[in-house]
This record gives sequence, C-alpha cells and structure tokens, in this order.
Amino acid sequence: MLAETTKAIVEILKLAPRYLAALCIISGFLILSPPEWLSVLGLDSIVASHRPWVGLALLVSTAVCLVSAVIWLMEFVRRKWRDRSTRQYIVAKLHSLTEDEKQILRYYVAKNTRANSLRVDDGIVQELVASRIIYRSAAIGDMLEGFAHNISDFAWDYLHANRQLLAGSTNTYRTDKCEREW
Repeated sequence: MLAETTKAIVEILKLAPRYLAALCIISGFLILSPPEWLSVLGLDSIVASHRPWVGLALLVSTAVCLVSAVIWLMEFVRRKWRDRSTRQYIVAKLHSLTEDEKQILRYYVAKNTRANSLRVDDGIVQELVASRIIYRSAAIGDMLEGFAHNISDFAWDYLHANRQLLAGSTNTYRTDKCEREW
C-alpha cells in the first residue's frame, strides 16, 4: 500500500508544470470556494470526505509549480547573462582582430553575404570559430576548398555598424573557394 502510494506521488511529480498548475487551480477552487458553490456543482460531499487529500494536492502542486517557475526564471537569467557575456567577448575580439582575421571577415562585408568557404584546418578560421564570430554551417565540404562558414548574426550587425574595425594594412579579403571553369 505504501509502495503504491509512493509510486503514485512520484508519477504525479513527473507531470509537466502545466498539468500541475491545473491541479493547483482545481484543488484551490475546491478548498477555497464557498459550500454553496460546491453544492451547486454536486461536489460538497466529495470535498467534505476528502478535504485533507484535496488540501495535500493543493500544497504539493503549488510547491512544484513554484519550484518549476523558479527554475525557469533562473535558466532564463543564466541564458541572458551568458548571451550578454558572449556578446561582450565578441565585441572585444572584433576590436582586436589580426590582419588575417580581418581579411576573412572583409569577405562577408564586401560580398554582402553571410557565407564563405573556408578551410577547417586553418588556425585563423578556427580562432574565429572559437570566438563565436563565425561558425561552420555545413558538414559537407572538402579539405581543398573548405567548408561553408557563416557569420553570426551579432557579428554581422556589429561589423556593419562599425566597418572601421575591418580597416587594416591591406584591403583584400579571403575565401578558400576555388573558381572553376567548366
């Protein structure tokens, strides 16, 4: 009997918060509503005989909903904090680019494209990937012409607003894609 009750409680706690919120609202209504309302619905005798269980359902479902809301809020704040610190890191990196990195990023701005073919065995490319300025967007490519790398939305917007960051000792841009004539 105790094992079955424990198993039933564990199964209830596994429910999604939206179901527990519904249970919270229903049990709260049953506990807090006036007896006249319950008698109109025909629930007065059921609530009177099972009041402790309805109260327990209210307490448990409320507690689980509150814990779920706090966890969601903490994850939301953590995600926003992580996004903010990532953007700050990208801005700092964009302000300290080497000439080789600028050549790669100039391609995106000069061609007004979000994609570039770059070799994955290049350390400069991997530094930009690690800095979250660009990312490899395709798993299909080759070692000679490279793989497709897209520029992140934040870096794209920031470079378009601050084009002076791409000024350097050269005025060239870089892609590893070979032009073929068929």
